[in-house]
Amino acid sequence: MAASCMIFAPAFAQNLPKTGGKVPGPVAGGFDQVHELPPGGPAPRTPDGHPDLSGRWYPNGAGRMLQVAYPVDPVVFRQFDAKATPEEPPSFKADLPAKYTRPNPYGICDQAGTPSTTLEQISQHAPMELIQTSGRLAILYEYPLDVRMIYTNGRVHPKDPDPTFNGDSAVHWEGDTLVVDVIAIDERLRVITGAGGTGWFPSAQEHVVERFSRPSKNFLIYQVTIEDPMVLAKPWKSAPRRWSLAQSPNDEWGEVFCTLNEEPAEYRRIKEHEARTKGK
Repeated sequence: MAASCMIFAPAFAQNLPKTGGKVPGPVAGGFDQVHELPPGGPAPRTPDGHPDLSGRWYPNGAGRMLQVAYPVDPVVFRQFDAKATPEEPPSFKADLPAKYTRPNPYGICDQAGTPSTTLEQISQHAPMELIQTSGRLAILYEYPLDVRMIYTNGRVHPKDPDPTFNGDSAVHWEGDTLVVDVIAIDERLRVITGAGGTGWFPSAQEHVVERFSRPSKNFLIYQVTIEDPMVLAKPWKSAPRRWSLAQSPNDEWGEVFCTLNEEPAEYRRIKEHEARTKGK
């Protein structure tokens, strides 16, 4: 079943860049001026002394939307150095039922949820915005469009939480790192690691642990561990993935929707029916 993306922002690249070098002359959008940001000084802190994770973050080192159509230095694009912090592929259990590894049909819209929405930005290149307040961390994703609320007020997991695509979160701080423990993730959400297109469907026993830290003003680090005794032979752990702080004061939120093709067709049928019955 095909799908169409209704995009009112720069198109997101689907693959990591494989080119680099000098650009022959000025490039529209200033891509010839893209460079890796410096640390920018210490991270800001909240009144309780913890790092303030707030900001609009891009999954690269430049603090802005990047397009792979231009020969930007690949170092700026990458979220981690595979030599310094290698990321192993997931290890699946032997004789794993096909329902866990079935591929998504071509054209299906990416689902929003934890941890896929964050992880897949290594290839989608879309930003996320974190808003940290007393007792709550809100995360806004541009694509797939999603809003996630993480409560930092000391709440614990309920005894029998209802499954949702973002799961149920309980958090604590380990030094300057916010640790988010997530359970009750809907089994219909495909886990997308973003590395090499690897993906699978979880079981009801999936357990996710996310770690957010801000080592400096301009950079955020996100790392996740996924446990699932029904699917994975051992826990899968991502590399620490780097995000950079948006630098432009005019960096605006884009509107991105992905819809199944039959939805516009159904809309046309509704309008045609209204036109035929008008005045009756």
